[in-house]
Parts: sequence; C-alpha cells; structure tokens
Amino acid sequence: MSRFAAGALAALLALPALAGSDGSNVASTYKVVTDGSSRSLEVGKKGKVVVDVVPLEKGIHVNREFPLKYKVVPSAGLKVDKLEWKREDAVDPKAENPTFQIPVTAIAKGAQSVAVQMRFAICSDAWCVPQNKTVTVAIDVK
Repeated sequence: MSRFAAGALAALLALPALAGSDGSNVASTYKVVTDGSSRSLEVGKKGKVVVDVVPLEKGIHVNREFPLKYKVVPSAGLKVDKLEWKREDAVDPKAENPTFQIPVTAIAKGAQSVAVQMRFAICSDAWCVPQNKTVTVAIDVK
C-alpha cells in the first residue's frame, strides 16, 4: 500500500471519531423541535405532536437509507392511532430532514404527555452517526 493510500485510509477511519462516534459531538450539529404541537386539548378533541430534526450546520441531514423509526408512547389520557412511524409516514417522506405530525386524541383530563423515542442517523458529507433521542411533549387536557 502506498504512503498516500495509507494516509487516506487513516484519515477516512478517523472521520467517525472526529464526528463523535458516540454521538456526543454529532448531537451539537442538530436539534429536535416540537414547534406546532398541541399544548392544550379538551377531552374528545384531536391535536398533534410535531417532531422535526433541524440542522444547526450547513450540510447536516437525516440519512435517507438508515431505517429511521420513531416509537410513540402516549400517557394514559391520550390516544394515538399509530405507535411506530417510519420515513414514509413523514409529511414529506422525500424531504432531506423529514417532519412528522403525529395525531393525538385527548381521552382523559389532566397533565398528559407523548414521548417519541427516535432512532435515525445524522450525517454530513464526511460522516454518518446513528442517533437515539427521546423528546416528550406535554399536553394539558381540560
């Protein structure tokens, strides 16, 4: 192997380490937002939980090939029609950074919540790192 090839290979292998293969540095390149989610509902009314991965740096995106999966866990006072969401369930499945709008129905009064356990890969042109994140949206049901 030439000196150039060995150097290129070493640099390529170092990319995940530079990106934070444990996700610690990668997590600072994006944020998960829930803007647009219902924060208050009346019993029997429908609302939504919005989950969006927003890049904080140019070139950051959610990997299209990675088997993205969101598991939805509502509290006892909320009902969801679907507990598992994949890329094809996004508002625009072809979007570089897909947005999800998860319908919820209020079924009992009180402080309720929906947790979304997210599994996806966040990438740049040089690296791609799987991420596990959970976001929780509080909904006051009256």
